[in-house]
Amino acid sequence: MRTRSLGIGVLALAMAFAVTACTSVDGPTVRQDTVTLPTPLRSLDVSADTTVAALSAALGTIGERLVEPPGPYRPSEPPSVMQLPRVIRRAELADVGDGFVVIYEAPSRADAERLAGELADYLGSGFGMTNYVVDTQFAVSVLDDTIIFTTWSARSSDDPDRARAAFEAMAAVGEPLAVTK
Repeated sequence: MRTRSLGIGVLALAMAFAVTACTSVDGPTVRQDTVTLPTPLRSLDVSADTTVAALSAALGTIGERLVEPPGPYRPSEPPSVMQLPRVIRRAELADVGDGFVVIYEAPSRADAERLAGELADYLGSGFGMTNYVVDTQFAVSVLDDTIIFTTWSARSSDDPDRARAAFEAMAAVGEPLAVTK
């Protein structure tokens, strides 16, 4: 009986090892060319397209372009917006870590206003700020049924003046909400 129990235990241990060996420690694999996680908009709807156009126009006034980022980007965000469809773009700045903007697609204008308020409150909270350097500035605004979110930090920018100008241009699009730290 003891030998049988030992055999079952060894078999269970071997199976656990096999399952562990087949499982990634880092979680699911993400293709590096994917830029809209986890709920990408495969094609832009009218609201998202309008918001992208408005951001592009705002950046154009200061001689910058809005482009698709070279890789994935995921900001710190509250659970209420984590599963919203989103579009990620960035101002084409020298530092590839600068100029990101997230356009969240809410079900309605009322939902966009409510969720933008939750995002602004989260970013102003101690927990929300832990994922950003101390001098990070946040901009949250609403345009139709989209939420626009962008950040800027002089400390982490290779060209702070250019990055600030891009941040301010994008922050001026839509109806802004205050992010109080």
